[in-house]
Amino acid sequence: MVGKTNNTACAITIQAVAGTFDEPSQPDELMLISGLRANFTPITIANDEYTGSVIKNADDVVGSRKSFSFNVKLRPPSTLPAANAFNLGKLLQACKMTEVRDATGIAAEAEGGSSTTTAANLGTSAGTTDDQYIGYPLIISDNGTGYKNQITSIIDYVGSTKLATLPETLGSAPAANVAIPPFIGYMRSVNDDDPIVLSMQFWLDGFAYDMRDMRVTSAQLVFPTSTRDQGAYPELQVTVEGILDDYYDEATPSISAGGAIPLFKDGDMMLNRVPIGGSTFTVDLGISTENPPNPNETDGSDAPEMVESVARITQTRQRYSKATIDTLGLSEAQTYVPFWAQYGSGGGSFVQVGAPQVRLAPPTPDMGGNFINEQGDLLIDATDRGVFIVFPMALA
Repeated sequence: MVGKTNNTACAITIQAVAGTFDEPSQPDELMLISGLRANFTPITIANDEYTGSVIKNADDVVGSRKSFSFNVKLRPPSTLPAANAFNLGKLLQACKMTEVRDATGIAAEAEGGSSTTTAANLGTSAGTTDDQYIGYPLIISDNGTGYKNQITSIIDYVGSTKLATLPETLGSAPAANVAIPPFIGYMRSVNDDDPIVLSMQFWLDGFAYDMRDMRVTSAQLVFPTSTRDQGAYPELQVTVEGILDDYYDEATPSISAGGAIPLFKDGDMMLNRVPIGGSTFTVDLGISTENPPNPNETDGSDAPEMVESVARITQTRQRYSKATIDTLGLSEAQTYVPFWAQYGSGGGSFVQVGAPQVRLAPPTPDMGGNFINEQGDLLIDATDRGVFIVFPMALA
């Protein structure tokens, strides 16, 4: 019988030791994916030996690079996962992002009295270390009604004053309780540590591949706007590459349904604290990898290692008047401004993504449709927590 595409599965685990495959556990480490594309690229050498005729020998095959590309829907965990247990989070950690998990948050307390429309003064139990809450979600109880209005993010924090800077402008300064809810999030890390490596299994209708020393070689977080005319899932589009440890015949395991996936609508998207419309934005982590040569390995090289990551956000956004937001002026001045978006229906079904400091590339007017849009990248420098994606949980 011919193999069926839908009879495909994937499992993922954090690999303990380089060079040793760790089998993911089932069912917990089975991961829902879509659009799987396997790419086994042969590595060849041209045989230039003379043959005494115009006919030349075929190339010699010296190995192959084995990669898998696939998509993971941005489905928040309904309850707070254990440390290093969120399968989507394992991929994000392999992208040089640090898992930040807070099981208790900070209980609701009256703010300290210095709040403004762009900053909230946290309560007495908040920490005193600068920047410790960057990327954290924040609930402001008197900021209108509904989860979307009352939850925001922290993009800067001054420990001495306990003042948390926000990526949006509120209608009025907070005057009631503020709280950091439990959450799990992933913050881009700027340090010398290598990102984790993964062991992964792929089943293609009864045929299994065990892959070790897996590195992420490309990763984009894509957030298309769902409209009254069409919908699309936000997702992580990723490519991983590593070393084939084994392959064999084995029935594809069944994977349970994962539940509803929130769509990017009825939320917020802010650039320089201005609500902006647009059809999509993509966070490209700009990952580059290389394989170190090693004659001790079967194919003469080690597994790929990350050697560079230059992140940017690509937007297709509505063109606004200069008085509303001067994107051309911001690009010419190279001023740092915040970018931030969030969407979902409530704790355990909510996504926040942000870049506290971006510089604008010059915007290009887009006249390709009935509306005048503009396309322009948001450039992200090498700052710790320069990109974050966070999944807030419900307050206890």
